[in-house]
Amino acid sequence: MSVFENKKYILIGDRDGVPGESLKAVVETIAGSEVIFAATECFV
Repeated sequence: MSVFENKKYILIGDRDGVPGESLKAVVETIAGSEVIFAATECFV
């Protein structure tokens, strides 16, 4: 059992780094957790 399993996540990705939708895909498929909100922002 992973520390990431059976938890809810709010994910904020970076436009020039890892996008939020990519993070969401990883968390949902590998960790088997629920993503409540995922977004990609531009931090300047």
